[in-house]
Amino acid sequence: MAKCNSEDIVDFLYCRQVTCPHCAGDAPLLNSLWLSKEGNKWGVAIKPQPDKTVHFEPFEITAGNRGPNGEDLDAGTVTNAVGQCVHCHQAISGDEIKSQARGESELGKWKDVLYCVVGIRIEPKLDKHGKVQRFASGERKGEIKTGKVRYFRAANQKDLEALHAAEQELEERRLEFEMKGLMPNGLIPPGSKTSEPLRYGMNCWEDLFTPRQLLGHLSVMEALQEAKPEILSEFGEDKGRALITYLQFAIDKIVDYNSRQTRWISQRGTISGTFSRHDFSLKWTFGEMVYAGPSSGFRWGLSQAMAAYKGIEELVEERGKLDLKENDITQTQGSATEMPDVADNSVDAVVMDPPYYDNVQYSELSDFYYVWQKKTLGDLYPGWFDHEVTDKALEAVANPARDGSAKGAKARYEELMQGIFAESKRVLKPDGIMTLMFTHKSSDAWETLTNSLIQSGWDITATYPVDSEFGASTHQLNLAAAASTIFIACRPADRGNREPSSWAYEVKGKLEAAVREGLGEFERLKLNPVDRMIASWGRALRVYSAHWPVQDGDDEVPPTRAMQEAARVVAEEEVSRLSGGLVTVDDLDAESRLAVIALGINGLGDFAFDDALQMSRSLNFRLQNRNGNYRVSDDMVAYANVGEDERAAPLAIKGNKLRLLKPEERASARLENPQTLWDVLGGLIMTHREGGIVAARNYLSEHGKRDSDALRGLLKVWAKECRDDELKREAQLIDYEL
Repeated sequence: MAKCNSEDIVDFLYCRQVTCPHCAGDAPLLNSLWLSKEGNKWGVAIKPQPDKTVHFEPFEITAGNRGPNGEDLDAGTVTNAVGQCVHCHQAISGDEIKSQARGESELGKWKDVLYCVVGIRIEPKLDKHGKVQRFASGERKGEIKTGKVRYFRAANQKDLEALHAAEQELEERRLEFEMKGLMPNGLIPPGSKTSEPLRYGMNCWEDLFTPRQLLGHLSVMEALQEAKPEILSEFGEDKGRALITYLQFAIDKIVDYNSRQTRWISQRGTISGTFSRHDFSLKWTFGEMVYAGPSSGFRWGLSQAMAAYKGIEELVEERGKLDLKENDITQTQGSATEMPDVADNSVDAVVMDPPYYDNVQYSELSDFYYVWQKKTLGDLYPGWFDHEVTDKALEAVANPARDGSAKGAKARYEELMQGIFAESKRVLKPDGIMTLMFTHKSSDAWETLTNSLIQSGWDITATYPVDSEFGASTHQLNLAAAASTIFIACRPADRGNREPSSWAYEVKGKLEAAVREGLGEFERLKLNPVDRMIASWGRALRVYSAHWPVQDGDDEVPPTRAMQEAARVVAEEEVSRLSGGLVTVDDLDAESRLAVIALGINGLGDFAFDDALQMSRSLNFRLQNRNGNYRVSDDMVAYANVGEDERAAPLAIKGNKLRLLKPEERASARLENPQTLWDVLGGLIMTHREGGIVAARNYLSEHGKRDSDALRGLLKVWAKECRDDELKREAQLIDYEL
C-alpha cells in the first residue's frame, strides 16, 4: 500500500473541484479558508494561475483575521451549494455542480483535490527573550528543550504521486478484494438521510471514500480476515470472537474518520467523524488521516477501541464491588415492544434514552458501518447480518421516507413508542419509575411522545433540564439550538374512571404557575432561551398529564395547547427580563414581540427558522414571506429574502436561518412611515444618525411616541442585546440624550 512521504504527516485536507462553465477554469469549492483558529492561526490562499489552474498556499496569520491579500477567510468559494469561480468570479449554479458530481455534465466530472497537508515537527522551545531553552538539571542537563508544533503546507509532487499510486494499486487489486467479499460495492438505499450523497452521484458505499481511503480500509480488513482463524484457534471461540469484534470496532473508527463525509474543524484543527451532523450531508472540504507511521489513523482507531473497552472494564469492576453474581446482569437483544423473558411487575426502574423523533435516523446511519461489519462478523454472529442493510421497518423513529409523509411518520412513531411504553409498564413494579431523556425542539416531537406516554398508561411526574451538548458542535454552533436534555420521570397512572378536567378552571392556572416556578429554578442553570422554552414544555406537560383527559368546553385539549401556553408564559418572562420590566408582551405588536425575543436568543446573529415558527405559534401569529412593502396585521410577522433591496420586514431569511435586520438594512419608507413599535425604534436610530437628538425627538413626536415607556424599554433592550459595540454605544447615547 502506498505510504505518505513523511512520518510526521498526520492529516490530508481535500476540497471538491469543478470546471467553471463560464471560463472553463478549475473552480475549487471551499466553504471556508480557515485551517486553524486556535493557537497559531492558519489559513489557505487560493492562487489562480494564467492557465486557469489554481495553487493552494497555506499561510500563518500573524495579525488580524484576513489573508495576505485581504482574503476573507470566512467567505470561501461556495455558499448554499452555489460556487464562485476564482478566475472569472461568476457564480456556478448548484445544478451544474450536481451535474458534474454525477458525471452528467459536458464539462466532465468533479474531482477531489488535495489542497493542504497537516504535519507535526519538533522545534526548540524559546524563552521570552527568544533564546533556546535547555534542561538545567537531571540526566538531560544541557539538552535543548523541544516541543511538537503543528504546521500546514501545500501538497508537493511526492504527495500527489502517493495518491496516484494508491489509486493505481486499488484498481489492480479490485477484483481480488471483490473475490474475497471485502469491497463495499452495494447500492446506498434511498432514505431520509441518504438523499444527499445520492444527489451528488455517490450511489454505492464505496463512493463515500477516496481511492486511498478505500485501499487503506480494505487492506486492514483483509489482514483481519486472514488473522481470524488463528485468533479463534489460539483464544477459543468466545474470547476469539470478542477480540475480532473489538478489532473490527477499531476499523470502524478509522472508517468513520476517513471518508469523504468527514469535516475539518478549524476551531480545533482536527478531523470530525462522518456523522458529526447525524446525517450524510455533503462536505465541500474533508479530511483524511494518514494510514501508516507513528501518527497513523489506524493506531489512533485501535487506541480508541482499547480506551472504550477499558472504560467498560472499569464499570464492570465497580459493579463487582456490589457482590453481583453470575446472571445477576442480563443483556438481551430485541425489540423493546416485546420482552417475553421479563416477567410482569418484576422491574424496579426503566431507564430509557428513546429515539428523538426525526432527529436521527439510526438505522440509515448504521448502514455505513454495517456493510463493513457484515464482512468480518457475519459468520461469528448468525442471524445478525442476514440482510444487505439494517432493518428499517420496526425502527421507532419518524421517517417520512419510510412512512410516505410527515403525517405518516408521526403516526408510526407514536404507534411504536406507545408499544414500547406499554411493554415497559407491564414489566415495571406498581411502585416503580421510568425515566426518559429527550432532546428535541419540535412541538410535534413532544406532542407525539406525550401522547404515547399518556395513551399507554403513564403520568409525567417530574421534568428537569441537564446540559448535554458540546457548544461548538455543528448542531450548536451559530444557532439557537437546544443544548439541554430534558430528563422526564414517569410513573404508572392510576386514573380509574377519572372525569375530564376543565382547561379553563383546573389546568391553565396550575400550568402557568408550574412554568413560572420552573423558570425560577432554571435561572441558576443559565439556559439559553430555546432551552428555557423546551424545559418549560416539560413542566407544562407534567401538569397536563396529571389532569388528563383535559377539555375546553366540549373540545379535547391536545398536548400542543399546553406547550403553547407554556411558550406564552416564557415569552412574557423573556420580554420583561430583557427590558428590565419596562416592557410587557401586551405592550408590543406581533412583529416587535418576535424581534425582542429573537434579539434575546441570538442578538443579530442567525437563528433557526423552526425556533421562530414555534414562537409564532405560541403567540398566535403567522410567519409570512413578504418582499417589498406590506400592511402589518396582528396575526402576522413578515420576513424577507436576503437578496431583496427594499426590505420592510424586520427579519431576513437565508436557507433555514433567520436574522434580525439592522435599521440601515430596512426599507427607509417603512421607517419613515412606521407601522410597528419596532419600526419606530429603527426610524429613531436612523433619524438620530442623520439629524441628531433634535431630529430624533421630532420624529418621536410626529409618531406619537415622545413619552412612550414601551419604546424606551425597547431601546434599552436593543442596547443590551444587539451584541455590536458600535450599535450598543449609539443606543446608549440616544437613551441618555432622550
